[in-house]
Amino acid sequence: MLLTGIIFLLMIMGCSKESSVPPILILARQNNFGTYTDEILRAEGFNEFVIDSLSGGRIDKSYLARVDLVLLAEAVSDSSCWRMISEYVRNGGNLIAVRSVHGPGELFGIVEIAGNIYGGYITIDTLMQEGESLSGRQLQLHGSAGLCDLKGGRAVAFLTDCSVSQKKYPGVILHNYGKGKTAIFQYNLPENIILTRQGNPALAGIENDSIPGLRALDLFTDGWIDTSNSIINQADEQMVLLSHCIESMTLNKKPLPRLWYFPDTLKCLVTLTNDGEYKSETDFEPQFNDVDSMGAKMSIYIIGVDNVSKAWVDKWTAKGFEIAGHPDDTREAANPDWHNMDSVIKAKKSEIEGKYGLQIRTNVNHWFVWCGRDAGGKPDFAAQARLEALNGIELDINYAHYDIKSNQGDYYLGPPGTNQGNFTGSGLPMKFADAKGRIINVYQQLNAVYDQQYNESNDPDGFYNCFKGLIDRSLYNEVYSFISVKSHNDEYYFSKVPLMKMLAYANRKGIPVWTALKLLDFIKMRDEACFTNNTWSNNKLSFNIKSSLTHSNDLTVMIPRDFDNKKIKGITKNGNEASFFVREVKGSAYAFLTVKPGANYSMVVNYGE
Repeated sequence: MLLTGIIFLLMIMGCSKESSVPPILILARQNNFGTYTDEILRAEGFNEFVIDSLSGGRIDKSYLARVDLVLLAEAVSDSSCWRMISEYVRNGGNLIAVRSVHGPGELFGIVEIAGNIYGGYITIDTLMQEGESLSGRQLQLHGSAGLCDLKGGRAVAFLTDCSVSQKKYPGVILHNYGKGKTAIFQYNLPENIILTRQGNPALAGIENDSIPGLRALDLFTDGWIDTSNSIINQADEQMVLLSHCIESMTLNKKPLPRLWYFPDTLKCLVTLTNDGEYKSETDFEPQFNDVDSMGAKMSIYIIGVDNVSKAWVDKWTAKGFEIAGHPDDTREAANPDWHNMDSVIKAKKSEIEGKYGLQIRTNVNHWFVWCGRDAGGKPDFAAQARLEALNGIELDINYAHYDIKSNQGDYYLGPPGTNQGNFTGSGLPMKFADAKGRIINVYQQLNAVYDQQYNESNDPDGFYNCFKGLIDRSLYNEVYSFISVKSHNDEYYFSKVPLMKMLAYANRKGIPVWTALKLLDFIKMRDEACFTNNTWSNNKLSFNIKSSLTHSNDLTVMIPRDFDNKKIKGITKNGNEASFFVREVKGSAYAFLTVKPGANYSMVVNYGE
């Protein structure tokens, strides 16, 4: 509990000790998923926020008056707090709330009605400004949603239940209140993002798909996934809807800069991993040479360190490849124990560090074995992630698309080949959360393009087409994805030809192929960078960028091109004219400007007729 409190205090402090108040304030507590709003905003590139709670006693009228937007993700029972919040909005503030807030209906332009929807869908109105360029398909909801009627508000998304009638209710409602604006999500958005990405907490520690070994995939059984949505990232679409609401509601304040998802100005990124199992460096050498010849890099997770020399490891790490361990707890794959898994991870870390002088920072377990119970034996769908955090592992790639020979029916994670998507509903690496929504300091990266899935179905073309479909949708359809490919050394007899086609296709499209470790360093760098001292005066947006972590690739800032009927006429960086270009992203135009990470910048954006 002490560690949790320290982490929350650090979150409250924000990314700087600046005297000015960041434009976005998140109000949340360490329960009910509210603090995961932090991770959602970082994923969407809004790093100019601070997180606090109404219970802390620091939030008063004068503080709120300095904030452009409040994201309310905690329950408010004190009527005086509601009066303060209502006055803030009436005087020109902006408020976005999520389900469980239960505030005064007139503030949100709604009247609550009895009943809830469980496991329904949300459908975005793509004709509304906030829904422009988003998917109009029904997006799955996990958790409950409250019902309401409109009373002055306007719906930008609708809830539907799973009944035959498919009755529709307002799901996301915008409202003008006094001089300000409000929005309310009638469901717990952070909870839904977590459960869509991580699976069903009720299935933690249960073998449910009949494929030998407890894996994270068991959390997605029993109809948890609507596979008709395979080719869209339905969790990401809802996060973009939140971003659109933030941007449209702050038009009465100032433009908000964001960070682009990918390194440089790329629209996609590929990582390549290899489970080396018990093979030797002699076996690995031909595969590594093939990958290297294509300008790509690879991570390899090995079990048998006796078969791999330090000289070989030094040679390939110097070339930019990653060598890491492959913890093996398959002896208790059917029911992994917290303490035994912890011992296995510690032993593998000790082996890798002792022989090669390397730290294990990214991880894949043998068989993807997933510990689903905490130290006391209670079900915990994030137990494995919490174990990894305790052992200094920062990125997990144990979520993998594998559903062959399951009792759940053919392809319960989604169709194979070109139309295979991200069954987690997301193409973005984001941190895990526990069952209360508290952030775990380990990133989740889905291994979507998995060789064994297609080897067992004897489908090399499907293996390649799965990869190509994900890349093409990211490049051309804005279904943005960080794509992870697995190519076992044991199965290189199968994967070599399609893998070389993948790497050639990535080269033609200008998409780099990285190790998992390089991806981790980029995500950490991007999350650490932040915007400070945001001001708007005389048609000029001024802000600073603070970045202390370095990376070989650039960080890209995206700034709304249009604001207050004016367009960007020029940008200066540290007093000098800076080059930029304009790109449309999900229906909105942004100026894209790249900076070298690991430095601080002063930016001025000039808007004019």
